[in-house]
Amino acid sequence: MSQNDDRAFIRRFSGIIVGLIIVTAVIIALAVSMRSEPDPSDNPSHARLAEERTEPVADVLAGEEGQAALVTIAAENQAASGAIEAEPGEISGEQVYQSVCTACHAAGVAGAPMPGSDLMAQRMSEKGMDGLVASVINGLNVMPPRGGRPNLSDEEIQAAVEFMQQ
Repeated sequence: MSQNDDRAFIRRFSGIIVGLIIVTAVIIALAVSMRSEPDPSDNPSHARLAEERTEPVADVLAGEEGQAALVTIAAENQAASGAIEAEPGEISGEQVYQSVCTACHAAGVAGAPMPGSDLMAQRMSEKGMDGLVASVINGLNVMPPRGGRPNLSDEEIQAAVEFMQQ
């Protein structure tokens, strides 16, 4: 091929590309001009659905208002679970274990030692009663502090740990 043939090819190819770009622009312009905006008054359910989808999921409460909200939610959760509010020291270790600890410790979830198991005896011999109680109070691995129940007293936690040692 000669240089003249190359130039002719480039001119034709460039012309085809420019033509395709123009055709694409015309199609886009037609599509935009034919599109109609929906009138919200035609279908009020669209406006209602849009409001539902964009409303906030939750509120952020801080300070005293946040503390009051936490207390209210804790009371609602306790009422919903059917738990009976007891005076401090009234809940036995067995009751604490049955209501809080069994979810993980009965099945050994995430390495939680099951009551009466060799792993429980090993942990007791390694840490002692005070060490185990401290682990429950502060949380250990995936276990949250106080087993996820911040309203448990240290004495109730110790009673639950002693119950699990039986």
